[in-house]
Amino acid sequence: MFQGKEYVLAVEKERSFSKAAEKMHISQPSLSANIKRIEERLGHDLFDRSTIPLRVTEFGEEYLKQCRQILKIEADFDQFLQRYEGLQYGHIMIGGSSLYAAMILPRMMAQYKALYPAIELGLKEATSEDLVHYLREGEIDLLLDNTGFDEQEFEAVELASEQLLLAVPRDFAVNQFLLDYQLSPREIRQGDIDINQVPAVDLKAFGQAPFVFLNDHNDTGVRARRLCQAQDYQANVVYGVDQQLTAYNISLSGMAISVMGEALLHYGYASDRLIYYRLQGEASKRPICIYWKKDRYLTKASQAFLELIGQEKLF
Repeated sequence: MFQGKEYVLAVEKERSFSKAAEKMHISQPSLSANIKRIEERLGHDLFDRSTIPLRVTEFGEEYLKQCRQILKIEADFDQFLQRYEGLQYGHIMIGGSSLYAAMILPRMMAQYKALYPAIELGLKEATSEDLVHYLREGEIDLLLDNTGFDEQEFEAVELASEQLLLAVPRDFAVNQFLLDYQLSPREIRQGDIDINQVPAVDLKAFGQAPFVFLNDHNDTGVRARRLCQAQDYQANVVYGVDQQLTAYNISLSGMAISVMGEALLHYGYASDRLIYYRLQGEASKRPICIYWKKDRYLTKASQAFLELIGQEKLF
């Protein structure tokens, strides 16, 4: 209905077919024919050609009013498009469990914000189970987690492979018999040695020493139980908690041994009050990934976030 509106607007501005044709660099007959086709399509005249200069009809006034609104919408959208393409507009909601929301995501978000200050960033902290629901429902755009999710439903970029470790209070007597297996915080944090080259400890060496395990809805807790089962070891679990950092702090207090991911040590939680041991078995390694929903449109802002963190080394 508004196709060819530029011809109508030009004639209205110049109040003359000949002047409008000259300004548009087309012949007057061609311009007149275009206007006539528009009028025939609409079923009403836009201009009163009986006057000099010609006048816009009552119907034409309303048509031109709508044309100008369309031009404004197009101009506004063109401006939005330029901002969108230049990453000067957009928003991302990122989800992470309490550990990653506290340790890793703030640094990533700060780096992104420094590059794209106009993009709005939000952070949602919850359990892995809830975060998957939020990602599925579109309440978050991206999710950082160490739990493997359905590849049929989600896409992922792996950022790191994390080794699970035992954190044992230094004054536990068992440590004196396991000197060849020990890892210091400095060795892990600074990468002085390849963790994989250090022999993995046998869980049975810890006998009836007290353990703190994460509850079975947590990936670390699930993996800890799988590792014990694989080695036919019945851990003496005296504490059950929901958060990895809580378990780690219980170990720091000297009360129990915990299973932890090495990311904790790389992000400032290393302590000489603990001695660390590498665990063995398939469940002792896990990927840390950023996930998004497979069938959902990924915004340009989200794509830029993925590109940025894809260049990052977590540890």
